[in-house]
Amino acid sequence: MNLIVNGKNKSFTGETVLDLIDSYGFESLNVVVELNNDILHRENYSIRTLVEGDKLEIVTFVGGG
Repeated sequence: MNLIVNGKNKSFTGETVLDLIDSYGFESLNVVVELNNDILHRENYSIRTLVEGDKLEIVTFVGGG
């Protein structure tokens, strides 16, 4: 399926938001996901299936000082 992730087209063969996060190598506790203009609650990452054309913004937390 084709998704829009952080403003770029991405071909994706997984099923859930968590699958997508994992495909980027991110830790799910360190990201916030906006799906189709709504913030997705972390507990739904593993159950929310993606469909063709979904638009996601994935924001990661970076430590430092």
